[in-house]
Amino acid sequence: MYENVNYFKIYILHIVYVSFSVIRVSMAEVVHEDLVEQILLRSEVKDLIHFKSVYKSWHSLITSPRFVNRHLKLSYNKDCCNNELNNRRICLSYSESCYGYLLVGSCNGLVCIFSYLTWTILVGNPMTREVRRLNLPSFLLDRSLCLGFGYDLSKEDYTVVVGEKKGENQASFHLLSLKSNVWRVIGELKYRLISKAGILCNVALHWLVGDNENMKKLIICYVLSREEFKEIPLLPDDARYESSSHSYLGVMEECLCIFWWSLSSCVVVWRPMKKYNVKQSCELLRRNSDMNYESIQYLRRPKNRMLNDSFFHLGESLFCGTLYVDAPIFVQSLVSPHVNGRPM
Repeated sequence: MYENVNYFKIYILHIVYVSFSVIRVSMAEVVHEDLVEQILLRSEVKDLIHFKSVYKSWHSLITSPRFVNRHLKLSYNKDCCNNELNNRRICLSYSESCYGYLLVGSCNGLVCIFSYLTWTILVGNPMTREVRRLNLPSFLLDRSLCLGFGYDLSKEDYTVVVGEKKGENQASFHLLSLKSNVWRVIGELKYRLISKAGILCNVALHWLVGDNENMKKLIICYVLSREEFKEIPLLPDDARYESSSHSYLGVMEECLCIFWWSLSSCVVVWRPMKKYNVKQSCELLRRNSDMNYESIQYLRRPKNRMLNDSFFHLGESLFCGTLYVDAPIFVQSLVSPHVNGRPM
């Protein structure tokens, strides 16, 4: 119904525009530009893609950074205010065509995917189908890797983080920003990599790592705006918070959590407005307790398609439970991976 109403509004604006252009009266004299913008801002991304071709003025408006940012904020607010859905998440389809690929993360509608087959990284928008290919440095080839994807608000730039194994208990981390398109080293840590994809939560990326010297596991956190690493112990003094070989990280209710299959329960290790490493900020959650349905968007890779087109076909289903707690939060947006305004 929403889609029909939306098209009806655009149709009415179109009739007004055409009618008054015949008698050489500008549309601005009849329909205020702010009204047109407000209608477009509340439209779905798939509709806006079509609306760009209606008028040059609409194309200029819809593709402007100001409009893209305002539409992104409204999309987030609409998802947050949806009482029927807990989150909108994105994941790769379980079909054979997706074997050999890793969903690294998602941020502001952009999705980052790593291909073990071609050793390349794709950053794209599944809604607009814009794609950008990033090549790993030659010195990272044939290494054991972990990856992460996020947004640095201080620089207004998207970043890809790659950690490489350099020994049994050592890893080196590299970062590429989409604006600079240059890889650089951001630090070396004496840990064993466990997590493959970093979990984005509260403007930081998180991975599970192992400390072979002390025979324990912990979480390392990379704060994007500060470009610094932090360590988060797993509170070993309380048996409820001990991790297992089946544990992994995820996000629930905007909080970082640890989930493990054997117990089918989640532990929140940090809540907003509280500090890391504070025991009082941790809470053991029961299986599927007070959980709404989540919208799961599946990225499918059709057969016989080029890699750049492969993952940008979305399916959707509803699911209630903790099965997808490690899947990235996804929002539909117009954000482009070409942050400099042109393909690279």
